[in-house]
Amino acid sequence: MFDAEISMEDLRRLIPRMRAALNRATELTALEVWGNLMEFSPQDHGRLAGSWKLQKRNARFYTVGTNVEYALVQNYGSEPYEIYPRRAKALRFEVNGEVVFAKKVKHPGIKPKRFIERSIAAAERRIDDFVEQALREVKLI
Repeated sequence: MFDAEISMEDLRRLIPRMRAALNRATELTALEVWGNLMEFSPQDHGRLAGSWKLQKRNARFYTVGTNVEYALVQNYGSEPYEIYPRRAKALRFEVNGEVVFAKKVKHPGIKPKRFIERSIAAAERRIDDFVEQALREVKLI
């Protein structure tokens, strides 16, 4: 065991570096969530995956969002629902190579994909790494 003395002046010099490390660890975590959302989002057409925007609100507050209207339905799923034509008298689609017309179709619903929760959980598992990286960058370790 050893004795160490830390003066108030030492603490005053340390606080800005600790704050910088905290800000950087927060930024790294936000970037990870954002990247995870792009990676874990359903990729049928890539519209949702490419739509995520990261916005810095202040040094320790970020938001990640999308304007794609079906994002929450893809994440949380839906009950079965009926689809009706919007601009025509009937829906037109193909089944086994044959053209079919219908006044409505019963969709079985969408299974929840939980990509938002998975994106956050994956970032949370790396927080220790982000804190360590931030402390190294400000030369506290």
